[in-house]
Amino acid sequence: MKYLYIFLAFAGLSACQSNSKSSTAGLKATYDLALKAQDRETVISTLTQWVAQDSSVDAGVLDTLAYYHYFYKVIPGMVRSSKTPMFYTEMGLKKNPNSLFLRDIKAKLLLEEGKDTIAFEMFSQMWKETQDPTYFWDLTWIEIARGRMSVADSMITVALTDATLKSKKVSMEHIQAQITERVATEAAFLFLKYQLSVANRNIMQGADYLQKALEIEPNFYAARRSIVDLQRMSAANR
Repeated sequence: MKYLYIFLAFAGLSACQSNSKSSTAGLKATYDLALKAQDRETVISTLTQWVAQDSSVDAGVLDTLAYYHYFYKVIPGMVRSSKTPMFYTEMGLKKNPNSLFLRDIKAKLLLEEGKDTIAFEMFSQMWKETQDPTYFWDLTWIEIARGRMSVADSMITVALTDATLKSKKVSMEHIQAQITERVATEAAFLFLKYQLSVANRNIMQGADYLQKALEIEPNFYAARRSIVDLQRMSAANR
């Protein structure tokens, strides 16, 4: 009888493991299909179930879930809560503390929360580790947002004169428009020069910087959008 109980227990465990594997396979198939169809809501709901069922889930699943909540769960024109994307970002960082991908998301979420000091420290560390001009651009943008225009202007000068940086690309995200782009470092920092000019009420100079940026990157979304904004401002003031 004892052996019968052992056998039944083993059979039950095997069945549970089999069902778990089958369920995980089904979730993966649903996720793959939703991803191909660009069905973002299904991607999010499927990955949420996957994480809930499998505590040892692959780090890539948490990366995707964190990113989808951060980048796609936004209603244009409305302020969103950063709690959910931050929750999954932190969960992912527990598995992979050195993930640049998740640290970048966390720093940007901290900025949304108004915690620019911690975000600045994180971007500074990522810049030191990688020398990726994207992080230097983020640092410069924070200085502009802080109103430290002379500091930001000096940083822009460094980016525009450093041959190594100029040979690289800056990654930019426009969450409200659901657009990501990679543009030449020179174009990205000329866009920041435009922002400085507008802050100093020098609209014409700002427009000139945008034109120069577009000469380098004709499809630069942020610059093209800003040109349209300037044209609307000009028309409204006539």
